[in-house]
Amino acid sequence: MKDLFLLCSKVSETGHMSIRTALFFIITLIPAPLLLAAGFTGGFWVPLAFLYLTGFAMFCDEAFELDFSKGGDSWLARQALPITLSLIHFMLLPLAIYSLATLDLSVGYKILLFMAFGLFFGMISHSNAHELIHRSNRLHHRLGKWAFISMMFGHHTSAHMLVHHVHVCTPKDPNTARYNESFYSFLKRASVSEFIEGLRAENNRLGKQGLAAMNLHNPYWQYCIGAFCMVLIAYLIAGFTGVFVYICLCSYAQLQMLMIDYVQHYGLERTQLENGKYEPVSLRHSWNAPHWFSAFMTMNAPRHSDHHASPAKLYTELDGHKDTAPQLPYSLPIMAAIAFSPRRWRKIMNPRVTKWRET
Repeated sequence: MKDLFLLCSKVSETGHMSIRTALFFIITLIPAPLLLAAGFTGGFWVPLAFLYLTGFAMFCDEAFELDFSKGGDSWLARQALPITLSLIHFMLLPLAIYSLATLDLSVGYKILLFMAFGLFFGMISHSNAHELIHRSNRLHHRLGKWAFISMMFGHHTSAHMLVHHVHVCTPKDPNTARYNESFYSFLKRASVSEFIEGLRAENNRLGKQGLAAMNLHNPYWQYCIGAFCMVLIAYLIAGFTGVFVYICLCSYAQLQMLMIDYVQHYGLERTQLENGKYEPVSLRHSWNAPHWFSAFMTMNAPRHSDHHASPAKLYTELDGHKDTAPQLPYSLPIMAAIAFSPRRWRKIMNPRVTKWRET
């Protein structure tokens, strides 16, 4: 099968859409009709959507070791897919609120539907928004920002760009997990510190422009007012039940976003130099995963080292650097599940962190 995919990739180089770009479209968009059907009708669509985002993805990652050359820059990859996913996000979010608040389903089915929607927002929508906030194009950047705002996580736009990418793998970055730090401790620390450090960075940026910290140019106004407006929309959709559902969905999506940060930088450190500064960010400062299906599902988020080394690089161009960057033993979703068990997580990851510190 690997040879077949590689052959298709070579053949498609002469066409308008590479096999790689096509797979990004197929794998990331399939959940949309599944969730639409589940949200409107319930039934077998609910477990089907959940299984696609969990068991099927993990099976494909582990069962088929596929590798693809870089897909290249194309209009479809740069424009069509991210914008399409953004529109789908803003369509599915109100549907999720409405269906979970009003649909007559058993408790088990409602839990599965909640998790399916939450996984889409926390994995696919988050990865797409992350890709877009790195774009210089204003429309793209705003789409990514408002996707985060719609999940009550707008401050991530500022904190990720102004704090995380600058201070990653140093004590100054709230989104870098320390060695031996459990996910629960990280979650408690990062969920608060990221908001504060992002606000401080925005205030410093405005100060350099001669503007007051609470100036209306501070995007934190948009983040907070936008989140409040989303709460009002949730109320208009399904009353206080809709508000409760919306807050739960946002919390679940945020949990996944912070989990990804925890997994991708756990225990890695940049050396502090004699002048007090830290060594430049390199491929050594992010954990990567070579698993193909979850990579396509999350806009190549598991190829994280290359993203930090070249933040403006298009997601289809990211390289896994299997021989030169730290590699996770399992796919990103599986490692995220393991992280809920601190003892098992440390048993698996601490020896790998020690190895990378010694090389």
